[in-house]
Amino acid sequence: MTAAATLEPTGAKDDIDVDSLPLPQLRQDLRLIEGGADGQEAGEAPGHWRIHDPAAQRFFAIDRAAVDLLALWRVGTVGRLRAAVRARDGRELDLDNVQRLIEFLQVNELVHPVPEQTFARVMRQRQAMKRSPGEWLLHNYLFFKVPLARPDAFLRRTLPYVGGLFHPAFWAGALVLGLLGLYLVSRQWEAFLATFADMFSVSGIVSFGLSLALVKTLHELGHGYTAVRMGSRVTTMGVAFVVMTPILYTDTTDAWRLPRRRQRVMIDAAGMVVELLVAVLATLAWVFLPDGGVRHAAFALATTGWVLSLAVNLNPLMRFDGYYLFSDLLGIPNLQERSFAMGRWWLRELLFGYGDPQPEPAHGRRKALLVGFAYATWIYRFFLFLGIALLVYHYFFKLLGIFLFAVEVGWFIAMPVWREMKVWFGRRQESGSRAVVTALVILGLAGALLVPFPYVVRIPAVLTATQQAPAFAPRPARIESVHVRQGQAVRAGQVLIELSAPEIEQQLQSAHERHQLIQDRLGRRSADGRDLSESLVLARELHLEADRIHGLERERSRLAVRAPIDGVVAELTSELSPGRWIDEKTRLALVAKPGALEARGYVDAEDLRRIEAGDKGRFVDELRLLDSRDIDVVRVGAAAADPLDNWVLASTFGGPVPARMQGGKALAEHAAFEVAAAAIGDAHAGLPLTEIRGEMQIRGKPQSLGLRVLRRVSHVLVREAGA
Repeated sequence: MTAAATLEPTGAKDDIDVDSLPLPQLRQDLRLIEGGADGQEAGEAPGHWRIHDPAAQRFFAIDRAAVDLLALWRVGTVGRLRAAVRARDGRELDLDNVQRLIEFLQVNELVHPVPEQTFARVMRQRQAMKRSPGEWLLHNYLFFKVPLARPDAFLRRTLPYVGGLFHPAFWAGALVLGLLGLYLVSRQWEAFLATFADMFSVSGIVSFGLSLALVKTLHELGHGYTAVRMGSRVTTMGVAFVVMTPILYTDTTDAWRLPRRRQRVMIDAAGMVVELLVAVLATLAWVFLPDGGVRHAAFALATTGWVLSLAVNLNPLMRFDGYYLFSDLLGIPNLQERSFAMGRWWLRELLFGYGDPQPEPAHGRRKALLVGFAYATWIYRFFLFLGIALLVYHYFFKLLGIFLFAVEVGWFIAMPVWREMKVWFGRRQESGSRAVVTALVILGLAGALLVPFPYVVRIPAVLTATQQAPAFAPRPARIESVHVRQGQAVRAGQVLIELSAPEIEQQLQSAHERHQLIQDRLGRRSADGRDLSESLVLARELHLEADRIHGLERERSRLAVRAPIDGVVAELTSELSPGRWIDEKTRLALVAKPGALEARGYVDAEDLRRIEAGDKGRFVDELRLLDSRDIDVVRVGAAAADPLDNWVLASTFGGPVPARMQGGKALAEHAAFEVAAAAIGDAHAGLPLTEIRGEMQIRGKPQSLGLRVLRRVSHVLVREAGA
């Protein structure tokens, strides 16, 4: 029977001699470290101490009361400990404090186990650590470490060579250089940004990869040299793989042995400071280097250092340098675990009112900080892991992508939620009256997911005149004159623009000369047999040349661009000045017939079932410069539009519909169905006849949010599985 068990309250407490119970024996290799030169550093409680477990390389923070008990621990029994406390402090020993201390020591394996329980405990630990092949694969796919070196001896041997980096004068000079570099880059900001486009080339990607490897190596060496200079040991350096992404790491756990918080903060910040130093030097080098590969390498080093240091490493919500720096600045070791425990306690008390004690004494700002940090971390991790899951989903082939996506979402998002809900269910009998309110709220939210609500289908669309026709040049030609202006009323066949084609004029002149020459030759022929045969040939050539002249004249007449329909010139291409050359792909004008207006757009397969002909809605232009127009759906496409007729809606031309260019046509990335709607009444009054981009807002069939999400997920799964 262990001491911890004997101190637990039982119904037969009178039958047990508590004073005779032995205290568990402390391990001889443990070290007790005072937390600070004066024991009262900012952020740490007075009398803060730490226990160092060298076997597991772990540190445990304890208060002064626990230290006072451990100082008398070798007396051996509870009774002798009680007497020693009475003799030293003149007070009675609190058995509850002894009980909690024993449990703490036993849970963290800081005492020698009772011999008869050693085997059973080891077997329980092995059983708890035993994993199925699937669990092992999932864990090692998500995260594993590969130690590469034990650098402590190397760092200590080479520390004198980098000692100058720790001098304040060096960092004052680095600060001046950094400010100078930023100032000079600001004067060439456009050129600096233009260099970024070169990073997407093969050489740019290689430069970025090498820069990243160099910067991260220097980052870890910064941690290592600083730790050694502060008097700590660096046990290992290696590579950690997080979702198969390699990340260098340096084990500086021994820094907790250092007495001052300032020392640990310096070790935490060393990597980021080194990265910023590299960024400063690279930025300054970029300013003075000529264009070329070396300058591109300096740009890669500069951007890598600035971005990784400021945007990634400073983030306290992930276990990067920013987290440890934040934890040490606050003086809260194991910040993440303690905040998570406090966040779970707060949520359980809020929802169910269990009446559990706080995981640790914390009030006011400290309590709010722990709870806020926990929920900020959880929210951040939710979106981070969801983003990683989407990245993995798109990176691998479809079936494997879906599987890895499910692993990411299940392991990092669904699994923690499931564990917490299991706790709630297991403690359902302990719930107070607050649980009723919580249950009603949950049922209300669940019901809201199942209740069909009115839903507005938003469709990217353009609003144009129902009857409109563009005018193009029949061939590459030169503008001679423009006879109309924008907004002018025209009749069908009216000449809008006169064009000329010198090639046609040259060919026509040549054809007339040949025609005249053949006529002259034909007139000189006599009526004998030989001349008659040649005359017949010339007559045929004359007829062919006449046809050629007629065709050229017809082609020349087409150079007069005419109005295709009665209407108004809604658009007239700018810079239609005489003498300018144009090709046959350039739209010269758009003639629209005043009257009915039509909105045409594209809807995806998910929303297609929500609308039908006869549904009502409105059209809203994207700039919100015009009043909305009431519309009626008149046509819903039964087949996907491929290619997109309304190219102005394609993303390749700045529109909202995802598309790609192929063979000169805009192809939708996903199935897009055309929807047409007519403006109601005089909705066209005062509206320009040119194309206006916006969206149709159609009042579709009511649908619950839950059913919509379920359909969307099933649609994606079926589509990506290739079914």
